[in-house]
Amino acid sequence: MSDTNDVQLYDLRRKTYPNQRGDSFRSLQVFLCPICAALTNKVVMGGYPGYGVRAVCPNSVEDWHHNLEDRVGLLHKFPHPKSYKEELQKEIDEMREAYKSLIKNDIVGNPDMNLMSAVTNTRSFHA
Repeated sequence: MSDTNDVQLYDLRRKTYPNQRGDSFRSLQVFLCPICAALTNKVVMGGYPGYGVRAVCPNSVEDWHHNLEDRVGLLHKFPHPKSYKEELQKEIDEMREAYKSLIKNDIVGNPDMNLMSAVTNTRSFHA
């Protein structure tokens, strides 16, 4: 986390943040990636389709993140026998541990860590 206190943090609950497509700012809220557990408070305003607040995982452009996301998606997308799900979950846990040192957080300022929700995009807009 950065100790930079001079960064303006917008409270998303107040809806007074920059709201044009492509605007980027930092929020008081923190976003957690459900794939790699990275934290960010960077927000990008999306345009049509998908207008609105977008919080992208800071690791979303990394190949290892895509591999992990594919496995997590597979775990939840189709019905599988219990033994297969257990093996797949074990593989996911091992991958998360292996990639732990590669995870980059992107927190600027002093956001409220109690105001946490999931990132909206686990894959980059560019990937």
